[in-house]
This record gives sequence, structure tokens and C-alpha cells, in this order.
Amino acid sequence: MLNEVKHLCPDWKTPGREEGFSPALACGASVAPLRMTFHEALMMNVFEFLRTQGKGLSLLLTMLVGAFVPQAHTLSFLIQYLLMVMLFFAFLDIEFKPQSFQKSVLWVLIANVVVAFVVYALLAPFNLTLALAAFMTAIAPTAIAAPVIISFIQREVEYVVASVVLTNITSALIVPLALPSLLGAEIQISVWEVLRPVLVVMFVPLILSQLVKLLSANTQAFIRKGKVFSFPIWLVNLFIISANASNFLRNGNTDSISTLAVIALVSLVICIVNFSVGALLGGRSHWQEASQSLGQKNLSFVIWIALTFINPLVALGPMFYILYHHLYNSWSIYQFERKRA
Repeated sequence: MLNEVKHLCPDWKTPGREEGFSPALACGASVAPLRMTFHEALMMNVFEFLRTQGKGLSLLLTMLVGAFVPQAHTLSFLIQYLLMVMLFFAFLDIEFKPQSFQKSVLWVLIANVVVAFVVYALLAPFNLTLALAAFMTAIAPTAIAAPVIISFIQREVEYVVASVVLTNITSALIVPLALPSLLGAEIQISVWEVLRPVLVVMFVPLILSQLVKLLSANTQAFIRKGKVFSFPIWLVNLFIISANASNFLRNGNTDSISTLAVIALVSLVICIVNFSVGALLGGRSHWQEASQSLGQKNLSFVIWIALTFINPLVALGPMFYILYHHLYNSWSIYQFERKRA
């Protein structure tokens, strides 16, 4: 007992043998009980769960609230501008380093495109809406938050940054070129109709974020403080998107309701395929980096395209994927913390 107290309280000195002496009291009130109560253990587990799964739960709650407030679909015009603000803050941390590009990053890019066109080809003969939902989910580029997840598990951030730059630029060019032909005869749209707003939404924030780096350090620091609003802005966007999809489903689209569960399942399969194929492409040295690069996606970008040029039902594919990849990432971080502890 005395040794334990000395370990917990280095400044403690052995007193005389006074009657009723308590080693724990000799160290003062700062020494915590040596055994944790059931209530304390339960609260610690709850806090740990919320820390790792909190974002996933908040996303699910936001989607549910949006589904019960279909009237909010009238705010859809805000999605584009909120997305640009989110991308601006996210691009502030992007640095272009040619040396970061490795061969497996190119394989991640190729897989990102191939998976999208393969799932479309497999599903289009049966259901065009389902095929488009799968395509928009799979073609989404690497999420700009992916380097953050990689830094949490102490892997090579530069690898994922390279994938972010490469896949976001490529997707911004491929989607407008491919979409008009993928839509078939149901929706007539030109390449330029898609390309022009996509270039604005993707590249205006990118250019502005790089110009910020020319400003003074104090000005940059002030602008970066706005990054704390990125997740709340994303929740607002997700709320509007959910309301949009709910309104679409409520207005006589009975066949769309029956398709909902299938879209959720297809989105889950794409998520599993992406994280698994990415791990294989990265090899032993970069399997976690490649898995994140292919699995974690910039879904706000493709959701906006789906809502603008197709329909809200197609946007549900990427929306379900949001939940899946956030839950997977939360689990990955939780497992890493457990091993480190």
C-alpha cells in the first residue's frame, strides 16, 4: 500500500507511526480511488463511445430530422454555396507536393473510375435510377477529411493528400463528360451544362484557398478559425438534402419507395468493395492509406450533382454511404486507440 501511494504521490514522505494514519490521506485529496466504481466505468465507456461514434450518430439524427421536415426542400438553392464554403476551408490544408504521388495512388484513381462504371453497367439493364445512384456513389473522389483520419492512426498523410488532389480534379472532369450519356433519353443535358457549375463549385474554392496562403500569417490564422464551422455547415447541408429526398418520395413516387432499401444495400456493398480493394492496391506498406483513399469519399460533391441534374432519389446512394464510411472510420480509430492503450 505504501509503495502504491509513493508511486501516485512522489512528494509524499513517510511520517511517523501516528495512530490512525492513512496513507491515502497523507497524499491529500488529489489521489483518486485505486478502484473505479461501476458508475465511473460506465460513464467512461459512454464518453469513449460518443467520442468515436458521435459524428456518425449526429449524421444519422440529422438525416432523420430532414426526412420529417420535407418543407425544407425549398432551401435546396443553398446547397451549392454551403458546399463551396466547406470546400474552401478543407482546401486550406492541401499542399501540392509532386513527390507525394506514388504508383499505387494512380491505381486508386483508376479503381475509383472503374468501380463506378462497372456498377453502372451491371445495374443499368435492371433499373436506371439504381444504376445512377451507384455510379454517383462510386465516382465520388477521396474525401478531403481522409488525411485527418490517417493522421489519427499515425500513417502517411502525404499519400492520402496526393489521392485527394488527383481524384477530386479527375472526378470534376469525368462526371460532366460522362453524365449526359449515362442519363439516357430520360433527361437531356449537355456536357457544358454540367461542366460549368462543377468547375465553379470545385475550382473556385480551390483557387481561393491557395491565394489565402499569400496573405500574412495572422490573416491566415484568422481565416482558419472558420474551419470549426465546417461540420455544422455539413449538417445543415445534409438536413436540406434529406428534406429534398423526403419531399421527392412523398409526392407520388411509389416505385421510388420500393427502391430505397436496394439503394441502401448497393451503397453498403460499394463501401465494402472500396475499402477492401483499396487495401489490396496499397500493398503491405500503404494498405491503410490506399484503403482510406478509395473508401472515404467527398460525397457532398456528388450529392449536389445528383440533386442539381438528376433527382433526390439518386442522391440517397451517397447519403447512405456517408453513414457507412463514418461508422467504419469511427471503428478504425476506436480499434487503434484500444491497441495503443
